[in-house]
Amino acid sequence: MPHQEARRLFPRGLSQPEGGFRFGADALLLASFAAPAAGRRVLDLGTGCGPAGLGLLLARDDADTMVLGLDRDPAMAAAAAANAGRLGLSDRFAARQLDLRAIRDDPALRPESFGLVLANPPYRDPASGRRTPSAPRDAARFETEGGLAAFADAAAYALENGANLALVHLAERLGHVFACLGARKLEIKRILPLAARQGAPARQVLVLATKNGRPGLRLDSALALYAGSGQDTRLSAEALRFCPFLACNAGPRNDRA
Repeated sequence: MPHQEARRLFPRGLSQPEGGFRFGADALLLASFAAPAAGRRVLDLGTGCGPAGLGLLLARDDADTMVLGLDRDPAMAAAAAANAGRLGLSDRFAARQLDLRAIRDDPALRPESFGLVLANPPYRDPASGRRTPSAPRDAARFETEGGLAAFADAAAYALENGANLALVHLAERLGHVFACLGARKLEIKRILPLAARQGAPARQVLVLATKNGRPGLRLDSALALYAGSGQDTRLSAEALRFCPFLACNAGPRNDRA
């Protein structure tokens, strides 16, 4: 498939390892949220098959931004690299197998060398929620391999002074997010709540934090992801403006493939 057609269809067609964690809309929303803040060198922690890092490159559509994706699962890192090739982005996106907890031990990853870090960490405490028998999927959903604290440690190490971390997490764990980032001098500067519908409680949050940033928080109005009801439920016009990549599932539920 020609690169331009693959880009037009994104995120459809992304290769995902059999039995591995399947990426969701949160990764695409993170890409759109982070795109305006991108530095020239971007680190995508826990890249999976690459939807956030690749989406950021497509959203920015420039020739300068470079993304390095890290994932502890070699199959995921290989899929991310293959997806970059399919999209014609291999010159700007690289993927490596690395446990982010070992980032300080890798001489190729120097401290304070990235202008932006992306993070879509596991959301849930291992003591809560239904666990899955698939080890890769379980590790992607539950904080069994370091969780947000490990992602924040890696981000604080990799970010240039004054550069940004963009992440997505559960609204119900926002206190945990503040604690983890604050302990590492990652000052939260913006929060965008994500709600299923207008007026509904936020289920997730997109967070932008600055390394050694000054206090001062912008709390946005919630982005309602869906409109309509029943079988006519569809992604809202606001959500599609914010993240055009969601258009692959924009129609009514009974029209979706």
